[in-house]
Amino acid sequence: MKSHKLLALLSVLLGSLSLPADAVTVDDLFTVELPVADQTTSLRLDSFSQAFRQVIVKVSGSDDALRSPAFERPIESSARYVKQFRYINRSLPEDEEPDVGRLYLSIDFDQQLIESLLREHNFPVWGRERPSSLLVISYDVNENIKLVSQDATPGLVEALDEAASTHAVPVLFPLMDLEDIGLVSISDVASREFGKIQTMALRYAPDALLVGQLLGRSGQGWRGDWEVRFADQIFKWKFEAPSKQQVIDQVIRHLAKILALEYALEDHRRGEQSLLLSVSALDGIDNLIKVQKYLKSLNVVDSVHVAMINGDVITYRLRLRNDPEDLQRLIDFGDVLEQEDFPQLSTGDEEQIILNYSYINRGVAN
Repeated sequence: MKSHKLLALLSVLLGSLSLPADAVTVDDLFTVELPVADQTTSLRLDSFSQAFRQVIVKVSGSDDALRSPAFERPIESSARYVKQFRYINRSLPEDEEPDVGRLYLSIDFDQQLIESLLREHNFPVWGRERPSSLLVISYDVNENIKLVSQDATPGLVEALDEAASTHAVPVLFPLMDLEDIGLVSISDVASREFGKIQTMALRYAPDALLVGQLLGRSGQGWRGDWEVRFADQIFKWKFEAPSKQQVIDQVIRHLAKILALEYALEDHRRGEQSLLLSVSALDGIDNLIKVQKYLKSLNVVDSVHVAMINGDVITYRLRLRNDPEDLQRLIDFGDVLEQEDFPQLSTGDEEQIILNYSYINRGVAN
């Protein structure tokens, strides 16, 4: 019976093989920096609560957890999830107030405690490797229309960037230089000519493509009309609000939630699962340790141990929180290991799946 289950799982892994995408590594998921007026304990505790909310949104991909009654007590006792904090004095730009500094509180939260809290209440945990999204937007203010880019609409790009940072969603904007303009026009974006838009998008190699219109009319408020495409999926929606900022916040919030549905991994609680993962081209103990640390950093992995060393081939034994295909998808999504062979079934006394990769010597921190 166990053999049948392993063979069925192996067929799923074989069917899920795909070309790896170029993910973006988000390094500050568990760190929040807030401006503060002073170093009093009451203000610090209030800042802990505010920062805790931001971390939950970044790590889970949405604010769903914060609306759950289960998170009322953790929000009130957010200090217990703080690993360390420090105050930072920064000088303001010279054109604002010379010789005047501003005080910030930098808060580092405990990754293990935050992830455990989310899993305990069945909320997804979204890892550091995240898809990039290209935002192709027409900006229409009282029929004065521009395509959003750093040169044409710097203020809007800054606002979208800031909202994306709050949700830890990596975003890109087209340059709209001569090359882009030769491929796509404002009317192409407005009429959703996806053939032309996707041709232009190839230049930026995004994982997701968001196309839309941000429209404002004097005395009538603002409207967003959006479409997101990725991984053979299409999502469309519209949103109206009194202010431009509300529409900006909503589109990024919804984009993050959509991406999290695909890439954030829920704790399926299907019991302990383990497999063997073989990595070739590992020359030296330092690389062995780097890869072991990398595998442990993946949210699907509960523990990693070296099972066997044979020359430059290291076999690790992994205990998983999720299904093996989730592990495979995360590795393929990154830029550290490259699949070199199909998954195999071990022939030893204990049947286990073996995944085979090679170390490509990119993307692993020391």
